Amino acid sequence: MPKRIEQSVFISHGADETDIAQWLKAQLTRDFLGALDIYVSSDRENVSAGERLLDALGRALKATDLQILVLSRETIGRPWINFEAGAGWLRGIPVVPICHSGLAIEDLRPPLTMRDAIVLTDSAGLARLYDAVAGTLGLNTPGVDFTALAQEARDLEARHDRTTTTFQVIEKPRVLCAASPGFATPTSGFKADVAILERHFPGRVTVDPELTSRRLRTRLSSERFDVLHLVLPVEPTTGFLLFHQLAPAEPVTATDDAMQPSTFASLLAESETQLVVLATSHSLNLAVEVATVANMAATDGIISPQAASDWADSFYGLLVGDKSVYEAFDLMAMQGTRSMIDVRHHDVKFL
Repeated sequence: MPKRIEQSVFISHGADETDIAQWLKAQLTRDFLGALDIYVSSDRENVSAGERLLDALGRALKATDLQILVLSRETIGRPWINFEAGAGWLRGIPVVPICHSGLAIEDLRPPLTMRDAIVLTDSAGLARLYDAVAGTLGLNTPGVDFTALAQEARDLEARHDRTTTTFQVIEKPRVLCAASPGFATPTSGFKADVAILERHFPGRVTVDPELTSRRLRTRLSSERFDVLHLVLPVEPTTGFLLFHQLAPAEPVTATDDAMQPSTFASLLAESETQLVVLATSHSLNLAVEVATVANMAATDGIISPQAASDWADSFYGLLVGDKSVYEAFDLMAMQGTRSMIDVRHHDVKFL
């Protein structure tokens, strides 16, 4: 098979590191004279019409020749960074971790320590990055003033740190706790979820036990909900929200009452929703799309109603106990609670 003329680089990063990832893309594109096809994990322009975001990421990961991981203390443990990194390792392609904003190479944990990591603001490290890109892709290393490039990286990092050290504070958050009719049953755990939310957010919870796609669309289009707690199924392969059945045996059709992930994400943005919790079924494909606009707690398998309620009680207790969403996610992970996976967009605190 003939070698592609244009070589591919995949830049993985957290949602709040888009500025750094885009800066790296711009520098590599400029200095390698456009010889690289660079895919940034948050780049929606690479997603074709009708294509799911997860499919686009998978397509890019399968085609890439070299992968760059943008890492900080806040993003090093996030599941999607590790998911994307794992895809690179399985393919046996070079993976270059780049540390920034106080994360030292010594702070990396296996398997990241098995890679030749660099620091974003180190001129020698940037030179090694350019050598790795050039060597892997069969190109010559361009003549770059790496001292000047490192200074530009320090300026970028300073701006980045100023904009990410604070988080949004929302007073008296509004919460929607909703379930499809098939899940609002005595055995589903929905009643327990309602009780948990009303205890932690008294007087601020709207309950809807008869949720349909039309009702959800109307609510999110006309009302603001800061927290959305859903108890309904998700189609595992496509990430569609389902309002009509518990365990779909066939693919979603046009006649089914369902909502595609991109539509759901658009409605969340319109409602200014900050956090989505969905703990009923395989919801990671949906979470990929939600993470473009909001934080989400999702599960990659089947979870019992009791386990979901226990997780929710602990998690929401942290949120109202003066912890931000990111802090609550981290504390739940430290407690060894593996029933839920956090997918982050931006930090926020509810008062």
